[in-house]
Amino acid sequence: MHEQQQNPTAEKPAGQRHQVSALMRLWAGFQSALFAVVPAEILLLLMALVVREIHQDTIEVAPIQVPARLAETGLTAEVVALRLLDQIAAAERVVTSERVVRPNVELVGQKPDFNVPIAGISLRALADIARNLLGIAPRRVSGEIILDEDKLKLRLRLAGHGQIADIGGFALNDVDALLTAGAPEVWRFVFPKLYAWHLAQTLGVETQVRERLTRMLLLDGLDQDAERTVRALIGRSFLRSGHGDAAYRIFATLAASNPQDGGFIYGRGRAQFLQGRLDEAMQDYMRARQLDPAAFWIHTGIAQVIRERGDYAKALEEIEKGLSSRADDPTAMTEKAEILLRLGRSGEALKLVQDALVYDPFSPAAHLLLGKLHLAQYETQAALASMTEATRRAPSSMDAHMGRAEAFLFIGRTTEAEASLNQALSIGLVPPRLEGQVARLRRAVGEIHSTVN
Repeated sequence: MHEQQQNPTAEKPAGQRHQVSALMRLWAGFQSALFAVVPAEILLLLMALVVREIHQDTIEVAPIQVPARLAETGLTAEVVALRLLDQIAAAERVVTSERVVRPNVELVGQKPDFNVPIAGISLRALADIARNLLGIAPRRVSGEIILDEDKLKLRLRLAGHGQIADIGGFALNDVDALLTAGAPEVWRFVFPKLYAWHLAQTLGVETQVRERLTRMLLLDGLDQDAERTVRALIGRSFLRSGHGDAAYRIFATLAASNPQDGGFIYGRGRAQFLQGRLDEAMQDYMRARQLDPAAFWIHTGIAQVIRERGDYAKALEEIEKGLSSRADDPTAMTEKAEILLRLGRSGEALKLVQDALVYDPFSPAAHLLLGKLHLAQYETQAALASMTEATRRAPSSMDAHMGRAEAFLFIGRTTEAEASLNQALSIGLVPPRLEGQVARLRRAVGEIHSTVN
């Protein structure tokens, strides 16, 4: 190590020699201040943490210029910048607190500002010094709010990328809503994986999710890790809307290229479950469990297979295992509610699925199940509203349109029931798990038509 320090730059270009020299000066100063009182092992650890901090993306928000009409109300450029910074952090919290099943991907969050007691400085401060010496500029966001025909518009720029957001149409008193809409666009360039998760969590309508995520695949600079995440989220969207065939194509490809990733194998299993291939789904779930024994969501998949095989008591036991690890997981809560409904415990199921919708208000499966539960209680209008919401969230979901057909048929609106059934059948081939329901609905509609005629 000492020999390398004596001649560290012999074969390097001038720019690299300067960077190496700067780092060595930083390290030498840090050593001279602390070496006498801190063991060398601790110093090496601190240096490693500083290097890691250097490579941690930093976002700086410059004052956001505001029009005179807003400035007159006391809304300064600095205040707007602080509010935007808050919304950027809030956009991250939405993602990092998400509870829906995801691929095996970790999101990078904010690092704590560790202090070095003896020196009286922080790792972040040391990292800032190192960045300055190396010429590594932080990600700087700037921009302005402008008035456009009495409507507010936000324009944001990111150093090195130019304009990243041009959002308008907000009223004068909707500054916070404007900043909320603009903040996630920063993540689109700084951390595309987080931005992808934000889209998946907040858009609500699955077709919009897939459209926006698909556009992300065309972004310049999307690294391999981020691309895998985006593709997995598109597959997840297909799972949520009941498209087992489309989801299978995505997760089968991801699992083949990442055979040790339990999340991708689980996704493939979920797709096979939706296609009615219960044995294959269970095999994937068991493999995913081997790779990731702590993954609580695998219990949900196993419980679904057991439930479809008719052993509701065993299915309930399995889903309870998952909820014991994550009691507020909306997917597991919805599955438990489905099992309770099959067991005739509709009151418990109704309360549980309502709780699930608090955690995931966009879930088509939860809205569909809520509609079934309302229908079981002869609450026909509430049932129809929930089924309609399920079709709005997932307009290409065969399950949702079938549920809506059931609700229309129940209240005697045969024409709408037939239209909803035809809409469901137009989506694609009927999977085995829905064949019985399709046959029953067709028979019921036909019998009503015969009676009328």
